[in-house]
Amino acid sequence: MRRKQRWGQLWGRITIVAGLLVLLSQILPVGFWWFVLGIALISVGIYMKRCC
Repeated sequence: MRRKQRWGQLWGRITIVAGLLVLLSQILPVGFWWFVLGIALISVGIYMKRCC
């Protein structure tokens, strides 16, 4: 029963972040998104190194 709540929370967070990205993509310039992509890749790399 607890798992369903976690998955629901995960999908809820994913949809909120996706909605924010769509809204911000209409406002912010392209150069900013390359910066965000770099930060995201570094963060994923650090996460993978710590957890795996």
